[in-house]
Amino acid sequence: MTNNSSNREQILNQPAYWVENINAFLYDAIVGYMEDNNLNQKQLAKHLDLSTGRVSQILNDGEINYSIEKIVEIALKVGKFPNFKFENKEAYLAKEKKELEKKHTEYQFYLVYNNTFKESKSKEAKIITLKTRETTQTLQVALNYG
Repeated sequence: MTNNSSNREQILNQPAYWVENINAFLYDAIVGYMEDNNLNQKQLAKHLDLSTGRVSQILNDGEINYSIEKIVEIALKVGKFPNFKFENKEAYLAKEKKELEKKHTEYQFYLVYNNTFKESKSKEAKIITLKTRETTQTLQVALNYG
């Protein structure tokens, strides 16, 4: 896990990671606005005060590459507040590690009766057999890793 954490920290320390993350949020906001308002590219370009070629480039290539001021301007025009925040690196990594560990330890258990799942929602569940020391009965459960 340490190697994975180290790799993740290296990725997070690359400015390009954060720039692409911001670009992705803005792209989603632009596309959502376009769909919600039934706009074509030409109408969207007019609303954003951009050329149709630039809008096409954004929508087709995801190429945004704007200044912070322009990103904020576009975000406001598509009805979004651009809420940037700065977090302490160590605290961010610790929070991310805790969430990852929680994700890997949360399992849903399903009782198995006559080799069929009861209320199972996953085809990827694994059946395991649990035995207790106090009883000779065996309980089978399905672990859903989703």
